[in-house]
Amino acid sequence: MQGSHAESYQRLIADRVAEIPVPERFRDPDVLIAGEGIEVSIAVPSTDRPRPVLTVGERLAVEAPRDVVKGVVAVHIARAHLGHPAPVGQWVPTLLIFSGVFVLFGLATGIAPFLFLGGIGIIGGVLGLRSRIEAAQVVRARVHQADELAADWVGRQAVVDGLRWVTDRAEPDARFGGRLAPPTVQDRLRALGA
Repeated sequence: MQGSHAESYQRLIADRVAEIPVPERFRDPDVLIAGEGIEVSIAVPSTDRPRPVLTVGERLAVEAPRDVVKGVVAVHIARAHLGHPAPVGQWVPTLLIFSGVFVLFGLATGIAPFLFLGGIGIIGGVLGLRSRIEAAQVVRARVHQADELAADWVGRQAVVDGLRWVTDRAEPDARFGGRLAPPTVQDRLRALGA
C-alpha cells in the first residue's frame, strides 16, 4: 500500500477505534496498516512506548465495513485488556514421550530403574496434563469474556458480524479441536447468541 493510502486508512481505522469506549490505556493507539491480510494485533502500552500500537491487515482496513472493523478491533482490545493467562503444562508432551521411551527401553532390556523412572514420568505427565486441561478451560473462558466485553462496547451484532467476516475470509485452520484448543468461532458465535 502506498504511503498516502496507508495514511488515509490509518486515520480511518483510528476514527473507528475512537468510537469504541475502550479503557483509557487503549485509547488513541498508533495505527499501522501491515500485511495484506485480515490480521489484527494490539501491543499493550509499556514504559518504553506509552501509547498502544494497533496493527491492522490491509484487507481488513480496505474491505471491511465500519461495524465489522469496530467489532474485530473491540474483540482484540478486550482480549488484551483482560490479559492472557500464562501457558501451563507445555512440557507435558515431552515428558510423556521420554517416559514412554524409558518404559519401552526398560521392558526391552529388563532394567528395572528405567521402568521405574518411566512410570514416575508417566504419572507426572498425567498430572501435568490435568493442569494443562484446566488452563485451557481458563483460556476458553477468557475468550468468551473478551467477546462479551467487546459486545458491551460496540454491540453484540457488530462482534458477531466481525467474527463472521473474519471467518469467511480466513485460511482454514488445520488445528484440531478438543479440550486443549481455544473455542472455535462457531462456539463463540453460539455463546453470543448468534
